[in-house]
Amino acid sequence: MASHVFALLIGIDDYKSGRIWNLEACAHDAQRMKQWLMQDLQVPKENIALLINQEATKRRIEDTFMSHLVNNPAITKGDALIVYFAGHGSTLRAPPDWCEGKPGSVQVLCPYDHDAKGPEGRVAGISDRSLSAMLAELSLIKGDNITLILDCCFLKAQLSSSTRDRRFVRYTPTTKATPEDLFLGLWRGAVGRKFRGEFGFFQDGCQSHVLLAACRPGEKALEWKEGGKFTSELLTVKDALPLHQMKSSDLSEHLTKGLTHIQQHPVCVGQRKDRVFLNGVPFVADASLVPVNGEKDRLRLEMGAMHGVVEGTEFSLHEHNRFGSINPSLDSFRVYEVHPTWSLARRKSMSKPGGRGSWARITRWNSRTPFRVYVKRTCSYLLRRLFGRSKNSEAELDGIPVKEGLNIVQVETSTKADMSVGVHTRDVRVQNLDHLVPPTAHPLIRIEKDRSRSGVILSEAARFHMHLHRTNPSKPFHESLGMEIFRVDPHTQRRVGPNLLVDGTAAISHSEGVRYAVVLHNHSDTDLWPYLAYMDSNGVDIQLLYHPQPSYPIA
Repeated sequence: MASHVFALLIGIDDYKSGRIWNLEACAHDAQRMKQWLMQDLQVPKENIALLINQEATKRRIEDTFMSHLVNNPAITKGDALIVYFAGHGSTLRAPPDWCEGKPGSVQVLCPYDHDAKGPEGRVAGISDRSLSAMLAELSLIKGDNITLILDCCFLKAQLSSSTRDRRFVRYTPTTKATPEDLFLGLWRGAVGRKFRGEFGFFQDGCQSHVLLAACRPGEKALEWKEGGKFTSELLTVKDALPLHQMKSSDLSEHLTKGLTHIQQHPVCVGQRKDRVFLNGVPFVADASLVPVNGEKDRLRLEMGAMHGVVEGTEFSLHEHNRFGSINPSLDSFRVYEVHPTWSLARRKSMSKPGGRGSWARITRWNSRTPFRVYVKRTCSYLLRRLFGRSKNSEAELDGIPVKEGLNIVQVETSTKADMSVGVHTRDVRVQNLDHLVPPTAHPLIRIEKDRSRSGVILSEAARFHMHLHRTNPSKPFHESLGMEIFRVDPHTQRRVGPNLLVDGTAAISHSEGVRYAVVLHNHSDTDLWPYLAYMDSNGVDIQLLYHPQPSYPIA
């Protein structure tokens, strides 16, 4: 699944200038944001630029902004773009003729080298005027789905010099940089561009982006060793409330509820603040969830025998079908009647209260086909057995959790196995040994030694095996269906060469630019709706290449 989310994440605890009080959790906050993007929103690592501490100089931030966002050919208009900053904010006296209006001060983000000498004079941060121009340029090229998240603050009164007042506040006074230094560090695109300086970063009429800030101007943005209060609350809310249908402005209100007790009130500004958070781009449909409908205790599941559903298959009920948005199980059902493309199910427990939902996820396939696994005798395996730390149970296979209902069976030799598993000191190595898979497609796959990830791989392999071996014993169309696979000319789309499918097997060579066609022949008197799936044995992945278009009645 291609991701349409890109982010520039900045976290600064340690500052170059000895006059700036170092923070404790900004770098950690930026890393937590990266983890959220990668794990929950499935954003690839290459879509995220992370600058930590000494990496986050003013020049490096500006250069990365241009290379990773503005000039990134992978980004198309409408993609969700996130700029996140955790560190000190500061204010400087506004120089004469700084901008329209009469701002008394200028709000700045403090990079690693803030208030220190640089090649062009003393660094006076990244000013509100500069960042506004940068985001306007980005919006012009990549669209206005831009969210600026600031976990810092801009105080109107200076902090006292006491350790207690300064330690947990993401604000620092600027003692050396002068108002003239602001002009020296001004973003080149800001020259000649109108800017209402009295509002600083908080430009409510801004069209280029939405700002989500940790607090109001003049309030303190606080942190603790565990993280910034604002960032921590954001990561708490995303695990408690569905983000896929929440406006950015509503998100700000929910964050405020969790921070009011410390007099910190998050703010959301911008003309697009009443749009769904990130314009809903990351929250794409999750194909593992399928529609259900019916009464509260009896539901019709839009999956049937052709999908691997049998009597006893179980599924959980959910409110929506979106990735990256909290979606807890509301109830559990068990299938009691199976049809080719749909099935009927009852609630597993009538005594417990259940919720209403429109989407289902299979939790127990109840597979009738055994999936045979051979556990290799590695050094780690022998040591665990020797010291009694590897006692296999029905729920585990050499320490790897086994999902119920997949009919996974451990065998003593690899010749009888569909897959081999070796748990080593640093990783887990799995190999597909299924006899229906060509020997050339039996690569050794190494995965990180993590219980949950290893369990997912084993479950996916068992599901792959179940679908690979699933047949209809009655074979109702055995003599009535035919299939051809042949090359086609990439320009004319006409057939080139003979049918490559011989006795149920086709040898296809992969070459750049070569195209193939699959043709199904239906010689029966029954209308059929074909589905074509690609089963990749290298990664035990199943992809649907073709499915029939639904037909709708003409109004």
